[in-house]
Parts: sequence; structure tokens; C-alpha cells
Amino acid sequence: MESKKKTALKTVIIIIAAAAAICLLVFFSRSDEYTDSFIAMDTYCSVKLSGKDAEEAAKEFKEITEKLDSETLSRFEKGSLVYSLNENSEENIPESLAKYFDTLFDVYRQSEGAYDFTLGAVSDLWAIGTDNERVPGSDEIKAATGLCGADKLIYDGSSMTVPGGMKLDLGSAGKGIALDEIKAKSDSLNLKKCVVSLGGSVLVCGKGNFKVGIQKPGAAGYIAVINTDGAFISTSGSYERYFEKDGVRYHHILDPDTGYPAESGIVSATIIAQSGTLSDALSTACFVLGAEKGAELCLEYGCEGVFVSADNKIYATPGAAEMLEITDSSYSLEVIR
Repeated sequence: MESKKKTALKTVIIIIAAAAAICLLVFFSRSDEYTDSFIAMDTYCSVKLSGKDAEEAAKEFKEITEKLDSETLSRFEKGSLVYSLNENSEENIPESLAKYFDTLFDVYRQSEGAYDFTLGAVSDLWAIGTDNERVPGSDEIKAATGLCGADKLIYDGSSMTVPGGMKLDLGSAGKGIALDEIKAKSDSLNLKKCVVSLGGSVLVCGKGNFKVGIQKPGAAGYIAVINTDGAFISTSGSYERYFEKDGVRYHHILDPDTGYPAESGIVSATIIAQSGTLSDALSTACFVLGAEKGAELCLEYGCEGVFVSADNKIYATPGAAEMLEITDSSYSLEVIR
């Protein structure tokens, strides 16, 4: 799914993510805008750029995303680092990736395990989003959760050993890692504005201001707009990937403590950060933790959070509240202090 086109002054892009959706409302001039879209990391991706190097940058950003997925992050692509770790137990970790693992280990510890990138064995049981999705038995879940826990990994910054039966799954951080790599590349290119969305994770940077809309849970349109002059923004939500069985809805964001879909009182968590890896990982951690504990975790990292509940309330950290504009009058805002 690839295309390029020059569009009108105001463009609204709806990004359907594996975890959630974000609406981007971006203002560009007609003369130097370049847009493209593609499928990578099992989700819809798009770039919207302006500047002399816009077309070249779009191609490079796509290549970065695809290469990072196939050679490093995918647990399904034979030959990728994560695939090899899961199959062979021990691999060297390149320096370029070690910094991201350092961040993920830190979020795991600071969230007290609410964020865990070793949940592959549990995710495989549920198989949500595949033709084999089902509700596993309690004994199966107990056995699978016993194989999880990032604290069981042996990691020294240059090599990693994965215990037998454990399956790393970087789906909750891979898009953020890719955006960090893209941002580093964009700094060397002649771009005026840069908007890159990889599923539910977005990078906006460059001159001027950007509006990033938070999707109305389970419906078209957005309920609020984040105003920013540049940030990484990631959303995790329960309303995009799920299935129903006997009248019960089961979504894909699993609670590492129980092995079941997380029930924290919110339907989405949106994190605003200066790191793609942090924004992506924290959005999952905060969804599992809920609004109050999620806000505490955000502030520990100097990030901001917006949390939407099923009863039409939006909870936000103080900094996020200052950036937030409620656009759906059926939702009310409460600042978490």
C-alpha cells in the first residue's frame, strides 16, 4: 500500500494501530509536501514531510522501519535478532540496540513488572488478532506466565540469554524504537516538518506546531487534541484488537500478573515523551497500571500522560492538561496532581 500525493492545506490522517488509533491534524504548505504510506511491523504506517529532502527521507524512513523489523525486532521473521534469541537462547546484542534494551529493562523495573517484554508465551496462548484466537485455560495461563519476567533474562549490555520456553515480544516497543531511529536520521536531512506514524506511535517534529488527536474509543473521530511543537506520542487502547466469547470481550493488552487482558479502569493510555521507546513502552505499562499509578510512572520519567475511561472521563497529568483541548463535549477532563 504505497502512494505519494500532494494534498490540500489541511489533512486529517487516521492511523489504525494494532493497539489503538491516533488522528493527526497537520498543516503543511502545498508546494513541498510529500506523503507516503506502507505496511510494516504488522500495521499501517505513514509519513508526511515537507522540505528539500522530503521524498528521499520518506524512502529512508520506510527502509529503516522494514529493516529494523525484519533483522532485529520481529519474533516471527527467521533471522531477526529477537527470533534468534527465542530459538537459540543466547545472542550478542549490538551496541545500537543495547540502549533500547536498557530503557525497556528500566521501565520493567520502575513499573514493577506492569510492562514486560517477555510475554510472548502468554500472547501465543490468546493468539488475539489471528485465526486461532481463544480463551486459554487457567492451567495454561499459569504455566505460560511462569515462563515470563524480564528479571529472568541474563543481560550484561552486550549479550543476552533467554531461559528455555520464554519468548521475547517487542511488539509493545518496536514502533517506538523505529521512531527513535527515524528521528536520528531526520536530524541529518533537510526537512521543515516531519510526521511519521507507525500504528499507534507517532513522531512529530520540525518548525511550527502540531495537533495530534486522541481517537474516540471504538468509533471514528477524536475526543481531544494534543497541541505540541514536537514529541513522540504513543497510544495503547483496548478497542482495536480484541475478540468476544460468550458475551465477554478480550483485548490484547495483557496484565503480566494475571496473564489475562488488563482491567485497570481505562480504555486507552496516551503518552507524550521525548523518546519513542519510552512513549511506546510507557503507554502499555500505564494502561496496565491505570490512570493514577500510570500518571505517577509518567512523571518519574518526565513524560506526560492522558488516560481515557469507559465512562467518558479524560484524566491527564498537569503538563498534558496544558496541551490538551477537549473537542467532544461528552467527555470531561480531570487533572491528576
